[in-house]
Amino acid sequence: MTRIIRKRKIVLAEGELVIAEILPQLLKPIGYEVITASDGESALVTIKRELPDLIIIDSDLDKIDGFALCKILKSDFITSYVPIIILIEKRQIRKRLLEIQEGVDDYIIKPPDPIDLQVRLEMALRRTAHQVHANSLTRLPGNRAIESASRNRIDKEEPFSFLYLDIDQFKSFNDTYGYLRGDGVIMQTARILTDSVRKHGNKDDFVGHVGGDDFVIITTPQKESILAKDIIRQFDRLIPLHYSTEDRTIGYLSVKDRQDKDIKAPLMGISIAVVNNKLRKIKNVLELTEIAFEIKKHIKTIKGSKFLVNRRASGSENLSKNYGSDEEGSHVRALQDSKEALPIGQLLLKAKLITEEQLTEALFEHWSSRELLGQTLIKMGLISDEDLEPFLREYRKNMQAAYPSDPSAK
Repeated sequence: MTRIIRKRKIVLAEGELVIAEILPQLLKPIGYEVITASDGESALVTIKRELPDLIIIDSDLDKIDGFALCKILKSDFITSYVPIIILIEKRQIRKRLLEIQEGVDDYIIKPPDPIDLQVRLEMALRRTAHQVHANSLTRLPGNRAIESASRNRIDKEEPFSFLYLDIDQFKSFNDTYGYLRGDGVIMQTARILTDSVRKHGNKDDFVGHVGGDDFVIITTPQKESILAKDIIRQFDRLIPLHYSTEDRTIGYLSVKDRQDKDIKAPLMGISIAVVNNKLRKIKNVLELTEIAFEIKKHIKTIKGSKFLVNRRASGSENLSKNYGSDEEGSHVRALQDSKEALPIGQLLLKAKLITEEQLTEALFEHWSSRELLGQTLIKMGLISDEDLEPFLREYRKNMQAAYPSDPSAK
């Protein structure tokens, strides 16, 4: 299986035609893909769609001011850790110094010097990776950012929920299918989490990647069950498609355990341990993670995808007695027959418009961007808009039939 080598992507929000034409010419030869937008509104749409590695914004944009755009981006969990460089005239620096300090990672005087620009870009990318410890595969914030976000919620003493997500049976899959296919599972899981939070969460929710097959979401108590149920539903619908038809049909992998004994490893599921501060005050990050690990250890013994919310008011009660598995926290069954709601890629594959290898390459690009899979396939020249339309209609019909009460399926 081949992998697309993805160029680092920059969104350039620039209203001055000369700079908008010159900068891409400077950046493309040194390995950057540059997508331009001419005003603040179109830049915001483009950035949300493309999820770039770095953003360059002119301070004097139409429709949304450059500094106002920076504040919007820094308040969104998806874009808050993307480095932003502002282009500004020298005479404006003193006047707008506070705004530069609050919402911008770096600034460059207009017109930018080519060598200075290249150095600033590399430094911004390196500095952000170091500060956030972002995962290189999923580009989600890593451990340092997770700790900071958790501590921030604890210090505010406002209601919050901490979801610790772990993929069950990932090692068996990775050992059988190889690390590239394993990367695909990790990337798709990250996409499922971020899409779910964007659809059903709050605008200041947080999604992080601890590493390997472990993730974190920080939200509010009223959203915790909605998110957990939606994530389980999407995971159980999509992840089985990473297996071969034969393995998916029999429902397990034949592998050896650590004692070299033959065992049947079930298909992957996802375990979600949910900790909130509704019934007890969380004192620090260590206590928060200890409770999450305790719940995770308990639910990992239960087969299939599931989530469990802490129900105890102190640390003295018995786990099995006080962590209820009531209607709110019970296991949510997703569609078991994936043919009832096949994703777009599988529909196109079934119709033989694309090959298995082409779908795999497109999926890796799709998972690492904000694009829809259909957009990626069109951009790669594998299908046309006319090819895609009937399959979109079929997909929407299947999803509405499978999930009639879910507005996001329409």
